[in-house]
This record gives sequence, structure tokens and C-alpha cells, in this order.
Amino acid sequence: MDSYILTLDSQLLYGVVVILISVCIFCALMSKILYKPVTEFLQKRRERIENNLNEANEKLADADSLKAEYEIKLKEIEKEKATILEEARARAKQNEAQIIEEAKKEAEAIKSRAMLDIQREQDKAKEDIRLQIIEVSSLVASKFISENINQAEQNKLVDQVIADLGEVKWQN
Repeated sequence: MDSYILTLDSQLLYGVVVILISVCIFCALMSKILYKPVTEFLQKRRERIENNLNEANEKLADADSLKAEYEIKLKEIEKEKATILEEARARAKQNEAQIIEEAKKEAEAIKSRAMLDIQREQDKAKEDIRLQIIEVSSLVASKFISENINQAEQNKLVDQVIADLGEVKWQN
């Protein structure tokens, strides 16, 4: 058996050497033909992956900055909303005060007109009463005088009573 392993057939040996040389040539040719395109393909793929990662990082950074910007704008909008509400409340209070003031003025004007109307009615009633008193006094005096005095004295007394009544001040 020992001799069988060491003794190789020359044709087998020749076949093995040819196959080894062919494989080496094939590997050399393949590396010469495929090495550059494969390395370029792998390089391009690596660059594309790096570019995609860079783009993703940039978009993530942009998204973060937009998020921060929107949060700032949202806070500003909240502040503006609070300011607008405060101004609206202040205007409502001012309008309320103005409406109350106008209502008070109108009530005072109505009260003044009512008092003026009451005063006129009182003056008119006093004048009517005064005229009725003069008329009644005149009738009473004319009866009394006609029985006791003559026409000239009667006229004199009526004029004197009318003058006295004109000077009388009416009490409220």
C-alpha cells in the first residue's frame, strides 16, 4: 500500500498539473477581468449606502429643526391667543362699564324729565287753583258787595283782591 500512494500514474500527475495551471490561469483571468468591476460595484454600493445614511441623517436633522421651529411657533401662537383673549376681556369690561355709564346717564335724564314734568304739572295745578280761588272769591265778594256797597266800591275791592292774590306766593 505504501507504494501505491507514492507511485502516481504519470498521466494522473500530468492531469493534476494541467488542472492546477488551468485553475491558476482562470483565477488570474477572472481576477483581472472581474476584480476591477466588482471592486467598483462594491465601492459604488458603499458610497450609495453612505449617501443614503447621510441623507437620512440630514433629513432627521431637518425634521428635528422643523419640530423645534413648530414648537416655538406653537408657543408664540399660544402667547398670541392669550394676549388676544386678554384684550377681548379688557374691551368687554370697558364696553360693560360704558354701557352701565350710558344707562345711568339715560336713567338720570329720564328722572330729570320726569321731575320737570312733575314741576310743570304742579305749576299748572297751582295756576288752575289760583284761578278758581279768584273766581270763587270774586263771586263771593260780588254777592257780598252787591248787597252792601255800590258798583264803584265793588270794582275797587275786586281790583284790590286780584292784586293781593297776584302777590301771594304758593307753598310746595
